[in-house]
Amino acid sequence: MKKICVDDIDCLNFWINYFGCCYPNGYDESNGSSVSNLMEELYTKEVGNWWDQFTGYYEGVLDENDGYLDNPTTLEALLSNKILKIEFHPGDILYFIDDEQIGSTGPHYKLRTIPYKEVAKLLSLKNGRQLFLLLLPLVFIEEEDIQFVREKIIEQTQNYFSKNICEQVSRCIVAGLS
Repeated sequence: MKKICVDDIDCLNFWINYFGCCYPNGYDESNGSSVSNLMEELYTKEVGNWWDQFTGYYEGVLDENDGYLDNPTTLEALLSNKILKIEFHPGDILYFIDDEQIGSTGPHYKLRTIPYKEVAKLLSLKNGRQLFLLLLPLVFIEEEDIQFVREKIIEQTQNYFSKNICEQVSRCIVAGLS
């Protein structure tokens, strides 16, 4: 298992891939765009190669193991008194808190498991922006919080993407989380 920390993922290649695969329901009907389509605009062969190495992808892994590895790249971070662990498999991303699976973004996705207000609290921590963005695919949003959440997503993603893309991504994400 390749262990990483939050500081290891503070790069554009990571976030393009992460956003591209973590929002299966992130679709904005008003303009017909999805998070994955928006990330495709930024995608290059170099970005894809980086992700393949990061996740341990190899030809045949999806056929052999449904995209799961015995020893995936794993991020661990302390959240107050709990341990967040995220496993990055070639075919899925699995989320755990204290070894209990709380989510998945792969083919049998398990999303909308954490209230937005809980994830928003992470912004006050060291590496809070990254933790917030890492757990964002798992949140559910109350109707009255939609505009505020969109603004927060724009604010946090501007560290990686242009403002125009951030606004479009926020609409898609919120549509999938609300």
